[in-house]
Amino acid sequence: MKVGNIILKVVLCLLLISPILGVLGFFPAPTADLYNTPEAFSFIEALTASGYINVLIAVVFALSLILIITKRTAVAVLLLLPVVVNIVAFHALLDGGLFTAGAMMGNLFLLLTAYFLYQNRAAYAQLWNYRS
Repeated sequence: MKVGNIILKVVLCLLLISPILGVLGFFPAPTADLYNTPEAFSFIEALTASGYINVLIAVVFALSLILIITKRTAVAVLLLLPVVVNIVAFHALLDGGLFTAGAMMGNLFLLLTAYFLYQNRAAYAQLWNYRS
């Protein structure tokens, strides 16, 4: 199982690199043909026009990448969780569903995040303890 865990961490790290490269200008700007609905493309255009959200996501992904490399996967997954939930919600609600071609990367993010959340559940036990 240890080899499988390492492979899944490598896959997660590779997925985390793509938004960082996108902010650095290695990928072209999104176009309408990448999305299944005009609403989805309008939403992405608005996020891109804001000027900060892509940078913020890249910073979160870079921090998560560093945390995974330094063997702090439990913290990295907690940091990634809100972004992953929003990616999946975007595809489910605005972009035509979870089984479209564009949603596959988000689905993979969700599966990897769920796996590592489950894998590190003992580390989160302290978060559930109630103390007044």
